Amino acid sequence: MGANMKHYTEDGLYDGPKHKMDDGSSHTGKTHTKASKVISHKKEGPFKLRDVNSPMKCWKTHKKIRGMADGAKGSCEHKDPARRPK
Repeated sequence: MGANMKHYTEDGLYDGPKHKMDDGSSHTGKTHTKASKVISHKKEGPFKLRDVNSPMKCWKTHKKIRGMADGAKGSCEHKDPARRPK
């Protein structure tokens, strides 16, 4: 994230220390803790990976596989076939 760009958390404008995660996302705080929050350049986020706070839903980038139990390992797959594991 650029030094001159504004950063936001789900709580609003953020101008504190930040760190980058292995997946490329930036979070609040110099190092990662349970209190770290996702940072975005956009006021509206994205701040969460899932549409709802239920562990039974797939990520926005994934879809449910028919016949699999909700929340079961492997019950969601990427919407883009090229990004699915082989």
